[in-house]
Amino acid sequence: MIPIAPIAGGRLLAAVGSPVPQHDLWPYLLPPALLIIFGLLWQLTKQRKESRRLSEQIDQLTQRRKVILDFLHDLGEAFTEGIGLDELLYMIANFSVTTTQASAGAVFLLDKEKKNLQAEVIIGAFPPPLRPSEPIQSKINDHSQPLEQVVKSQIIPLGEGIIGEVAHSGKPVLIQDGLKDPRLVQYNDPLLQTRTAIFIPLKFKDEVLGVMAVVNKQTGNAAAYFDANDLFLLDSLADHAAISLYHATLYTLEAEQKQLDSDLRVASEIQRMLLPDHAPVVKNFDMVGYNIPARHVGGDYYDFLPLDESRVGVVIADVSGKAIPSALIMTICRSAIRAQTRLSSTPAETLQHVHELVIPDLREDMFITVLFGILDTTERTFNFVRAGHDPVLWYHATTGTVEVVAPKGMAVGLDRSHRLDQSLEERRLKLSPGDILVLYTDGITEGLDEMQQEFGRTQLIETIKANARENATEIIQAIFQQLRQFTDDTPPQDDRTLIVIKAL
Repeated sequence: MIPIAPIAGGRLLAAVGSPVPQHDLWPYLLPPALLIIFGLLWQLTKQRKESRRLSEQIDQLTQRRKVILDFLHDLGEAFTEGIGLDELLYMIANFSVTTTQASAGAVFLLDKEKKNLQAEVIIGAFPPPLRPSEPIQSKINDHSQPLEQVVKSQIIPLGEGIIGEVAHSGKPVLIQDGLKDPRLVQYNDPLLQTRTAIFIPLKFKDEVLGVMAVVNKQTGNAAAYFDANDLFLLDSLADHAAISLYHATLYTLEAEQKQLDSDLRVASEIQRMLLPDHAPVVKNFDMVGYNIPARHVGGDYYDFLPLDESRVGVVIADVSGKAIPSALIMTICRSAIRAQTRLSSTPAETLQHVHELVIPDLREDMFITVLFGILDTTERTFNFVRAGHDPVLWYHATTGTVEVVAPKGMAVGLDRSHRLDQSLEERRLKLSPGDILVLYTDGITEGLDEMQQEFGRTQLIETIKANARENATEIIQAIFQQLRQFTDDTPPQDDRTLIVIKAL
């Protein structure tokens, strides 16, 4: 072979300095050219692969964007049409299952106390997150108990199991090989085995509302598992779902509150109907009663019960507690008193029967204070007993003084092991013209001013004295006016009830 010298003046020279003919250059130039071509082809192939990868990523992002936009669009339409909470939860679960190609999915919500979670909606064969008892598992296996019923019945404490853990931490969990993950409960039935799963917290700001979960890829390949793309997509959906869930919950609570307010207004009207709209007109006496409940409904009760031409039963009572439970017991008490008044010979006997009738419906922490008496309009007497109630205030017209009359007596339901009538002391008052009896509940004397000072019995007595020349209606108006001025029109914290009986 002839040695080749470097190119000189555009020509190759032999080692001896003789030029090499141009047609003899190809054998020497061909290998470097092939290397360059191969290099260019390799670069082109690499760029095409990168281009395909980027294109796939763009397609995935476009698909995710479409899924999220579709979800938001459906949510918007649903809210426009007035979606309920149950419908929203189903929509969330259905989107999570569809977009991740999962075999099953569920949405678990935290209770109001933020202590436990419970499945609200389930799609597909979602395995119970807590292991059921053996009898329940047997019922699941033989299909005698629906799987969905079992899952929905399970109460999951915050922090317990994978769902409780996600709710507690507020962080999503992707499990690709579920058969090896000890946090998952596995079952012998292949349909209930969790091979792969995603658990996403439903968070509004920093508040966890619940957990969204999907299990097992719905493909022909049993080895298929959820990946980071599924996690990203589901996490994005969860953000929007949590916002919608939060507002739907507010709407639901608002609707429930409106319904409750409406029901309470009806209950208030019914309770008002149970109280006398006016006192009976009787000889020798002027009587009137008035009640102001602290809420829509209350636990105070008063009544006038004509017994015959000359006798009228007078009752005032106060059920412990407030609002609806007290109102219900008050209604029972009213029925019991009205049923027993004509059957009993004395006020003590009447309250004993009331005690026996009411006890089965009273909670252990409830009782009723009652003052019941019989006004004899001919004899001008008031014969009464006081079962734990506030004393009677007796204004003596001859002396201008007020006597606090407080015979012994225990409240109805306070001691359920003994007879009530044995604790009741009966008193008989002989009333002169101008005398006044005032019966009241503690909502009157315990009215508070801005300094948290009570109106008290002393001010009530002074108001009675100051208005003793007025009729019964004007005396009641004066007492409530004085109380309003004292409390500066602050809404009452307890029911306020008054009865005024004035001898003529």
